[in-house]
Amino acid sequence: MASANLTSDDILKELRAGAYRPVYLLMGEETYPTDVISSYIEKNALPEEARSFNQLVVYRKDTSFKQIALECSQYPTFADRRVVIVKEAQMSGSSHSDNIDNLEGYVTHHLDTTVLVICYKYKTIARTKKIVKAIEKIGGVVLESKKLYDNQMAAWITAHARQRGLSIEEKAVALLVESIGNNQTGVAQAFDKISAAVGTNLTTVTADMVYQHVGISKEYNAFELSNALFARNADKAYKIVKAFGGNDKQYPLPAIMAALHFSFLRLFLFTYVKATTKDVGKAASAAGERSEYNVKTRLMPAAQNFNAVRCMKALEYINEYDMRSKGYGGAPTSNRDMLVELVAKILNC
Repeated sequence: MASANLTSDDILKELRAGAYRPVYLLMGEETYPTDVISSYIEKNALPEEARSFNQLVVYRKDTSFKQIALECSQYPTFADRRVVIVKEAQMSGSSHSDNIDNLEGYVTHHLDTTVLVICYKYKTIARTKKIVKAIEKIGGVVLESKKLYDNQMAAWITAHARQRGLSIEEKAVALLVESIGNNQTGVAQAFDKISAAVGTNLTTVTADMVYQHVGISKEYNAFELSNALFARNADKAYKIVKAFGGNDKQYPLPAIMAALHFSFLRLFLFTYVKATTKDVGKAASAAGERSEYNVKTRLMPAAQNFNAVRCMKALEYINEYDMRSKGYGGAPTSNRDMLVELVAKILNC
């Protein structure tokens, strides 16, 4: 398969089959695929006894690209291949002339016995750059990983559970989505915590496991706050945000704002599409909700209290207080006071 068409799953499938390409350029805003692929190569490309002589892991800030090219040009010692992994390759070097383009010469005349992995996190390199074209020309991999949209996370979490040989409850998916957002690494770490705590008997990830092992309070969390607001349950909503405001470290305001924005954006999409198409299925799809149970028990009741216009107003308030929490506009107040004010405005819109 052409490298331009490879997904992260395709690359891992190749690697598990023992097929290694000469160069891997792993880049993009979403870092999870980069971490997974580079970690797999680091742990599996060579037997443990061969790594001390034939595997080099370097950090960009400590090494020039010219030096990396020289390392890649060495032949393996008593092994089939040599592995060079460059971490944080997006970092600036000691001079402007020391940049990733300095690898083009090596890539063009690469050694088949070397596997070069370039971890270029948070940023991308234009496909028109010579280094990218050179990597693709020799059959290397150029993978750009973009952040998933919020409404794609539920499907990704379900698929991730399946890849681990697990099933997952619908409420557990919703909890992870609204508590962690579109952070694939964060979700994977949550699965790791649950797996470590439950052990080999784990077959289904439940909401209770998420509460217990991921550090999400069963009573005070963004998911329950959204539910309280959706139901216009003022007593419960105020109780939750007062608990949030009493512990800024455990309940960081940016994470709460992001979760609220995600919840009301989904509800806006659901209510808007439902109103314009009269099709609940299309509305659920637009909101990224694949669970019929969640549609019936969460979105449909919420839509009785918040139409699309009210959702938009709620989103405006959330954005306003998110900016205020970051020091823009309005006199600075405590997190607790801002959350109480925000809840009052949402309940009254």
